[in-house]
Amino acid sequence: MRKNFWKDRSGNFGILTALALVPLIGAAGLAIDFGRALALRSELMGAADAAALGAVGQTSPGFIAIKKMKEDGKVTLAEDDGRKLFLSHRGINVGEDVSEWPLNVTVAVQRTSGAITSTVAFRMGMPTTFTKIFGHTHMTVTGEAAAVYGSESKTYTDFYMLLDNTPSMGIAATTKDIQKFQAITKGSGQRGCEFACHLGWTGSNGKFNEDANSSYLVARKNNITLRIDVVAKAAQSLIDRVREEMATSVDQYHVAAYSFGKAALKEGYKIEKVLSSTVDMSTASQAVGKVAIQTTDHDHFHENALTSFDTALTEIGKEIIGPGGSGTNRMDPQKVVYFVTDGVADSLKLGGACGGSWYQDKGRCLEPIDVKYCKALKDRQIKIAVLYTTYIPPDGDHIWETYMKKQFAKRISSALKECASDDLFFEVGPDDDMSQAMANLFTKAANSYKGLRLAF
Repeated sequence: MRKNFWKDRSGNFGILTALALVPLIGAAGLAIDFGRALALRSELMGAADAAALGAVGQTSPGFIAIKKMKEDGKVTLAEDDGRKLFLSHRGINVGEDVSEWPLNVTVAVQRTSGAITSTVAFRMGMPTTFTKIFGHTHMTVTGEAAAVYGSESKTYTDFYMLLDNTPSMGIAATTKDIQKFQAITKGSGQRGCEFACHLGWTGSNGKFNEDANSSYLVARKNNITLRIDVVAKAAQSLIDRVREEMATSVDQYHVAAYSFGKAALKEGYKIEKVLSSTVDMSTASQAVGKVAIQTTDHDHFHENALTSFDTALTEIGKEIIGPGGSGTNRMDPQKVVYFVTDGVADSLKLGGACGGSWYQDKGRCLEPIDVKYCKALKDRQIKIAVLYTTYIPPDGDHIWETYMKKQFAKRISSALKECASDDLFFEVGPDDDMSQAMANLFTKAANSYKGLRLAF
């Protein structure tokens, strides 16, 4: 009987399969963890780029200190500022809490022979999910970014600024402003308001008639800054800096600007030209500084579905004549759509398709940006630079909780990043420096500053 036992081959397939599963599971787990590591590195590289540029940006504490230096050397203040900038930008889109993961960040800022170099290097230990069963508890994610101030690189660029001024951009600008606005408007068993809705109508005489119930009036009366205010001020500051510090010749940069319209229209959606393409940066600065929140005739006008990215990107494409160029001369300029938005499309699409959630049965579609409209521009060699002003969920809002949070909230940022051209996506939170973020994005989009650029 013992001889029969050793000769018996039944069950071998099961044993071999079990043995083969070990490396197969290990390989699958490695692929998943490797994908997570790549996504994390992409986010950290974005933070490193922002920190390298911000540490020596013209309005940064480090740059001010550098201007006072009498000799070359390290710039400790700029290094500290760069580290703070990196930590404020990291881990905002990867979908995981990275705050407790081991992280080492080094920032080096040096002035040598008039040139300033800022280098940011990071090293993070990412806890593994699957490969830990094989003894590998962490994957190491590393990267490095550098910016240089003091070198000359001239590129001709035409900018088409598209500023989202639809009602959601009427949210109070900072965490402090949101809390203040909520406290003022809370009462009668109702939750506080975060959005300043500007209600009113234009009469036959062309005069705008304010609705006394407009929360916009409450915000203005109580000196609450709105996000659109910050966007307009930052855009104005950016153009002032283009004029004063960045352009090496009068014709290097042309700027045009558009909003989603001063007022919502009964006939649908459009963009409105705020400024025709110009080299007159003083005029441009004044024009963008006046962009304000869109007005609506009344609450629930167009079911409150007033943000059509599909229309905006299609229409701005019609404004841009011809494909984007190399930027090597004025006759062949780069062309850049510089898009500032909170990333949530909210429009009526009766009979159409919705990439997010339908609101009840009213044809109202809430969704992230549809990247096919971005691709249409990029196919024409037009760059798209996206400054994402983080979408703030309204506190206790039924629409957010029911139609957005679980359905597509995690895709708001990633869709905008896919919409943007390579490395031309920045996110800025409610308490971040909007002006500096705009300048950093301009740097990368134009691929040339007078003195400030990413080195690699």
